[in-house]
Amino acid sequence: MISVQKTSLALSFLLLAGCAEFNTGFGGNSAPYQDPYMQSDFDELLAFGDNMAKTPPTSRDKVCRTLLKRQKDSPDTGVTLHLMVGRLLSDSCGEIPKILNAVDAIPPEKLPDDRMQKLVAIHTEALKRLSAVSKKVSSLERKQKSVQSVVESKNTKGSKKDENSLLREKLEAIRSMEKHLDESGDAN
Repeated sequence: MISVQKTSLALSFLLLAGCAEFNTGFGGNSAPYQDPYMQSDFDELLAFGDNMAKTPPTSRDKVCRTLLKRQKDSPDTGVTLHLMVGRLLSDSCGEIPKILNAVDAIPPEKLPDDRMQKLVAIHTEALKRLSAVSKKVSSLERKQKSVQSVVESKNTKGSKKDENSLLREKLEAIRSMEKHLDESGDAN
């Protein structure tokens, strides 16, 4: 009987000691607030990317604006890495070259985890490819506009070309752009 009472008493003290850890001050936990954007660990960035992927584009834009403001006010490794992840999901997270420069400037000791280094390497390459594709699209759009302006100028000059030859010119211009896009895509 005394053994059962001692065991119960010991368990009660252990339970109280465990609960005391969770009630360290008035009104709950007295631990300082940790800004999740300032954290730069693998699990936080993975969760952030998952949450961004699940949110609508307007909400992503808001998150990106918040991150860009924080980056401007006080540059931090965690915010930079969050921008890197967010940029893959929203154009509102900043300019790719600026993000890549900021990521390249992160000291190696800030990324000691092997998983984190791999995540950064993957996202960096993805951003480089995204940047290259957007440059190609911009180039093709400029070429298309110049072709259209040439065709329109020929029309306004009162050229007597029939409709079939104009359509052939447009078709050739489109084929030329497609060929250029295919060639530049094969180069990567």
